[in-house]
Amino acid sequence: MAAAVGSRERSNALKMNEALKTTARDTFWEIFRWATPDKDLGETINVFKNRLDINSPVNYHDVAANTRKFDPQQKETMSSDPSCRTGDITLLHKLFKLFALNVAKFNDPNWKEGGTHLESLLTSIKMIRNKVAHEEYTMSDAEFNEMAKELRKLLTDALKEAKVRYNISDVELQKKTNEMEDGLLKVFNQVLGKEELLRYDHQAIMKDLVKEAKVHIDKTASVIIDPLHFLPDSGIRVKVPELFSKMQIKQKDIIKNSNKILSVVNPNPSHPQLLLIEGEAGSGKSTLLTMITHEWLEGGHGQIKGLDKYSLVLRVQCRDSHLNSLTNFLNNALPNVYCHYKDLMLPIMKDCRILLLIDGLDEANTESRNLVNEILSAFKDAPNITLMFTSRPGPITDFMRIIPTEYEINEINLLGIDKQDRKKFIFNYIDVFKHIKDKTVDLSKLQQTIETICAQDHFKMPLNLVFLAWQCIHDPSSVTASDSQTQLYFWAHNLNVQKLKERLLNKKPELADIGEMELTRLVEKCLEALYQSMLQALINNQVVFTEHELLQITSTCATLHISSQEVLSVFFTKKTIRTPLGDQHQYSVPHKGLQEYYGALHVVNQLRLHPDTTINKEIIRALGSRSFVLKDFQYILLHLAGLLHHHISPVPIQLHEEVVQLLHEAGVDGLGKIVEAAECNTGVINVINQRIPPDSTMYVRNHVMGHAALLSHMEPTNVVINLSEYIGGMIDLTPMIGALTRHNVATVELHFNFWYPQQTTKPDSFQQELMSRDELTCFVGQWHGWMYRLPLTLQELYLSLAKGEPIRTLLPVLQSLTQLKWLHVVCMELPDTLEDITTSLPDTEIWVIFRLSGLAEEEIDRACQLVAKLQPKSKGYYVLRITETKLSKEGWERLLEGFVRLGVSVTVLTVPEVPDTEGPKLETLCRKGLGGYLMRDNINWMNIGHGIIRKPDKEEEEDEENGERGAVLCCRSSRCVIQ
Repeated sequence: MAAAVGSRERSNALKMNEALKTTARDTFWEIFRWATPDKDLGETINVFKNRLDINSPVNYHDVAANTRKFDPQQKETMSSDPSCRTGDITLLHKLFKLFALNVAKFNDPNWKEGGTHLESLLTSIKMIRNKVAHEEYTMSDAEFNEMAKELRKLLTDALKEAKVRYNISDVELQKKTNEMEDGLLKVFNQVLGKEELLRYDHQAIMKDLVKEAKVHIDKTASVIIDPLHFLPDSGIRVKVPELFSKMQIKQKDIIKNSNKILSVVNPNPSHPQLLLIEGEAGSGKSTLLTMITHEWLEGGHGQIKGLDKYSLVLRVQCRDSHLNSLTNFLNNALPNVYCHYKDLMLPIMKDCRILLLIDGLDEANTESRNLVNEILSAFKDAPNITLMFTSRPGPITDFMRIIPTEYEINEINLLGIDKQDRKKFIFNYIDVFKHIKDKTVDLSKLQQTIETICAQDHFKMPLNLVFLAWQCIHDPSSVTASDSQTQLYFWAHNLNVQKLKERLLNKKPELADIGEMELTRLVEKCLEALYQSMLQALINNQVVFTEHELLQITSTCATLHISSQEVLSVFFTKKTIRTPLGDQHQYSVPHKGLQEYYGALHVVNQLRLHPDTTINKEIIRALGSRSFVLKDFQYILLHLAGLLHHHISPVPIQLHEEVVQLLHEAGVDGLGKIVEAAECNTGVINVINQRIPPDSTMYVRNHVMGHAALLSHMEPTNVVINLSEYIGGMIDLTPMIGALTRHNVATVELHFNFWYPQQTTKPDSFQQELMSRDELTCFVGQWHGWMYRLPLTLQELYLSLAKGEPIRTLLPVLQSLTQLKWLHVVCMELPDTLEDITTSLPDTEIWVIFRLSGLAEEEIDRACQLVAKLQPKSKGYYVLRITETKLSKEGWERLLEGFVRLGVSVTVLTVPEVPDTEGPKLETLCRKGLGGYLMRDNINWMNIGHGIIRKPDKEEEEDEENGERGAVLCCRSSRCVIQ
């Protein structure tokens, strides 16, 4: 086994390697210079060989072409240094064989090592170099002394042989021999310190770093996950790729596949990179980092793109309280390498491409905050470093204030699982659970229920889907289409309580004698102490429990004669950590979301036991004298909204009023979210309805089920449905059909449908109902062949047609819309035939926009005819948009000339990027022939006229394979901006 980096044996090898790379190389080069007297020092090898006479007495002209070849690195050396003095011994040896005068033929035996000829001596020096440099080489003192003696003799003999062969003077020989002796003496006699080791053997040190990091990851099972870690004895241990599902992320309004999360990193950074991954509870932040760690461990060429650029990946868990400094962290993660290099670790790391994953800023404690601050400070001058932080939304604002200005920051939102992938996610987990737990269950009856569940907003969170998958296996009869997040936690918690009772009975069978009711009472008393400790730990921002917090639980257990060890093992995760004082056990909650649920249970129990108290009083009581921000209690309050009616019957109206008020003050976004959290409880709905001013407009932007429940109990009002969020794909609006019966729906904006139309033959019941009601004034969405009409009241209409959807079915319907002011039609492909298009787009009061996408060169003539046929008869086009099209410069000219020839008229014609040389010509064609302006289609449309619904300026083309989608901006007149 090779000696460790930093050992005496390795130091001997490093000194020998240094002697070969400097003194021996310089001596070799002097001999090469003597042997090529016709080559000027400033002349490149290429120039030199080209001017060699074909009869020149060198080997170059006598060897095969492939023998003359040099590798890319050698070519770079010869190009940048014409003298070749900086070349290594291998390059100099090859140059000597090819271009030296008066040497043996290329394949002559004199070139073999071990002889006394100059050729053999030089080959022997090269072989020593290969032996030392090409292996993880170590040598004892005796071996070092022997090789040093051999190298000195070889170099001395080579100089003497070269002196004779090339007629070098005695004075020159003595000078070069003295230089060689002094150089060897200087290298061999030095004592290598850590800095010299770093300079001489950086690559070997880096190999040790990577090797030990991989051992640490493997030892700590960092790429093994237990998806049921919230349950005791789950027994599931799988590598993360077996269950990982791609998620949706959003960065600068662009939605991408999580596999491209590193695409935002600057490929040629001049500053360190910092990625802030922000996600709600259970959105998969930690699992994503686990997947990144695994992919790097496997070589960096898997699903996560860009990992192969990093030579090292390390991970920090902010919930850990035993790592309070960068020194502490490095000593824990890389103990052997750190032991050798200590203060040199930072210079080593800064010189490498390293990805440092820091998980859970929202779970940071005093110790880990110190570590985070040290990391930020230590790497602010290291452009090779990428820091990736994860956090819930809350702490991000404060964290941004402490980031040094040297960092290049990218903020990324982790949105969860796309709707179209949720069913696959659930059944993938079910398959794993069935196999491991050896359970068989008929899920055929759950298919439709799962379909309905997947459309709900809170099931974009992976943790909720995991809960649901386990529920399907363990208790399929309890799965309902209306399962809220709190109900999932409620179900999982009841499993834990049942498991605790079983364990207590197994440990003390005599407990069976006290009866089920008495055992339940004892467990509930014990759990109340646990809930209180959970809330207290949350207030202290602790996920890892202190001895004091654990003592509260263990003392209660002792009083009740219940095994505290069983309680802790059911509700906590135990981790053994190494400290200077030896191994210690650390208890933490499996997931912070569960801790918040337990905190909510404490509050609701106090409300049940003390009817005169309030939620606010209980939070203040738990806080003591501390100040607080209500936003920090947002998740507890959401759980409270769902727990009240399960634990208190009937729920006093003042409690419903208080929870709604507190959720509003805590910044919970949207009434639908509150209603869904409260499991559509009529008491909460009534409180909300009383708070809504008369004659107000209800905006439905998400949480369709919650808004549907709210609208079902509201007095008639105006409703605007604006679904601009892409996550989840085409949202199921069926629950809205009955809810909207008594309301006036003025605006419906289905942006996903507009930007990503999909051909369907099955009618959508919600849109069918909507189109039959003549009250809609604005619609954004997709035209389907089965839509036989549009509301006659429409004034603003933005429609796209999927590929294969004929535009001819739309045109007669548009002509019936006499109140239209704004019309924007998107055609994703050219119709197969134009003969059946006999109607144009209608003239509108203000403007008509037509967008044609994805043209090919062979379609230009047909495109010109379509645009001419569809042109509104009186006003022409306000904007004609040609998008996602790559034509040749001749193609663009032919397209515009075709428009001119067929009488097309525009105010603005927009095109993608065209060759710069064509710009002026196309502008002239547009201005003189079409009567309008030519513009690039990446301009900000909000600054033109009344604005145009459009994709963002950057990264606008959808990458279907990778799931990228653009966000929406919309501005019509001055009354509505949607983001």
